[in-house]
Amino acid sequence: MSLWEDYALTLPELSQNWHVYAVDVYGQGESTHKESLYYLDVIGDDLIWFIDHVIAQPVVVSGHSNGGIIAAYIAANGGQKIAGAVLEDPPVFSTEGEGWEESFAYLDTYKPLHDWNHSDKSECWESYYLRHCLWGQLYMPDTMPGLANYAQKQYENNPDEPVRIGFMPASSWYVFEYARKYDFNYGEHFYDLSWNHGLKHKDILSAIDVPCVYIHAKETVHESGTYLCAASREQAERAVSYIGSNCRLVETEDSDHAIHTTHMELYIEAVNSLLSK
Repeated sequence: MSLWEDYALTLPELSQNWHVYAVDVYGQGESTHKESLYYLDVIGDDLIWFIDHVIAQPVVVSGHSNGGIIAAYIAANGGQKIAGAVLEDPPVFSTEGEGWEESFAYLDTYKPLHDWNHSDKSECWESYYLRHCLWGQLYMPDTMPGLANYAQKQYENNPDEPVRIGFMPASSWYVFEYARKYDFNYGEHFYDLSWNHGLKHKDILSAIDVPCVYIHAKETVHESGTYLCAASREQAERAVSYIGSNCRLVETEDSDHAIHTTHMELYIEAVNSLLSK
């Protein structure tokens, strides 16, 4: 549910060496909200068109989370204008079905999203999420109903404003910041695994021959067996092996998914390492 503004802290640093184009994919921000566009190849092909016709010079493409899979698609299919790619904690393999219904992304985000989207919506998304999210159930089960009620009151008082819970760490509610500009049908395509449009991650990764940096948020597994990360270490290593010797794996010291903000220096270094390419 993020927007390009989520990269705001990195842009001044990146602009020291790069001309940056920050693009929202379909279904998010001010980009077109139309469900027929919410597929990996549709988004990837239109971004390749953007590179060819608007930027019209060699680029390094960087993407976060499912954007990392889009970046991989562009690196594999974008032709000679693609000079390199930074894949920031992409949910490789899980979002095409490998252990999907046991994954953190499914249990914490996409199942609650689907269930709310098909409910009577008697409470706002933020309140529903706090009442049903996996991290809350695992770590703060007694606190979450009160937080959900607080979020609902905030929404009712200011329905056009993002729900913010100032007495909680921002990492627990920043996902609400851009929810008003997010089409929940985009998330439905992850819930039912249709977003890949029949494409296989192995095939995409194996077709990349430009220099890549794969940034992996450290694997964390709850005692219940649920992976609290976008991809396991094994999945990340497998992805890198498919890309081959052109890819460098970098791992963070914790499992925070938003690497470009929580580990900004590491992210900037990864991007800048491709300057010479």
